[in-house]
Amino acid sequence: MSRQVWGTCSVKDHCDPRAFVSEVMLYDRLVVPVPADDDDRIRWTVNGWDPERQDKVLEILGKRARTVPWDAERETKWKKRYDARADIAAGTPDWAFAATRLVLTEDLPRFVTGVQVVSNYTNVPEMESEIGLRPAGDNEVPLYGGAAVAIIGHEFFVPDDPNWTYEDLLKEAVELSSETDAGLKRRAFWRWQREFFNDQGITDQSSIDEAVAEMHDLIELEKKRIRKKNIITSVRYAMLAGSVTLGAIGGPLTAAALGTAFVSIGQFVADRFSEIGVDGVDKPVCLVNDIQKHFGWSDVN
Repeated sequence: MSRQVWGTCSVKDHCDPRAFVSEVMLYDRLVVPVPADDDDRIRWTVNGWDPERQDKVLEILGKRARTVPWDAERETKWKKRYDARADIAAGTPDWAFAATRLVLTEDLPRFVTGVQVVSNYTNVPEMESEIGLRPAGDNEVPLYGGAAVAIIGHEFFVPDDPNWTYEDLLKEAVELSSETDAGLKRRAFWRWQREFFNDQGITDQSSIDEAVAEMHDLIELEKKRIRKKNIITSVRYAMLAGSVTLGAIGGPLTAAALGTAFVSIGQFVADRFSEIGVDGVDKPVCLVNDIQKHFGWSDVN
């Protein structure tokens, strides 16, 4: 069975003017919380979460979305997680909704084997606050053995015709990303990511450069596929943060970039990574998609 990547959503992500247009290009499926009952729909309306808009969005997503009732049990789990991180909540208003996404990672069906869940953030500050990401100090990067923070960045493309309505853009994104060839290329990229975040260890700069070149080639193949569709697209950037094992490296590691791809190892540290994944299959990984490059990517190019 081919491994898939599912993205989890918060109770208000569908309210974004371009909700899920980018996400369906990145993920095989979206896990979307929905009102548990009619009374809950009233509560959502009062909170400004617009359940009627969500209904329309879910209709377009079709099988690309898995709905999960946001019931009392999940609300309790969310509150415990939120209260436990009150320091972050105070400084990051959107942390409450990020916590919703994380709760959903705990409830995936067991019959779906080998699923990697990636928590999605809508901007870099949100991710930085959640995992405590910051530039590394002089004594914070291990030179021999141990784990280091890796930042991976890559371009991806979304439909973006200014003459289309939001519904048209989402429909096109769903159709474009649901093609068999699209799924194969998407999973090839995520397979690359899993192999990069393995336990074999990064030992030298050349292995980083080679990984960037391979990722660049995967992105270029996807570019060619989309260009054949003759639709207007825009470029967005996906940034992943995770931990990698360092072997007995022979010298300092520097960031590497090749046009559409970027990797930095050891230039950043993270205070914490949330446990994301099913049965501990994968190392923790957080992802953010944005319209700008970050983490010194533009400086490397």
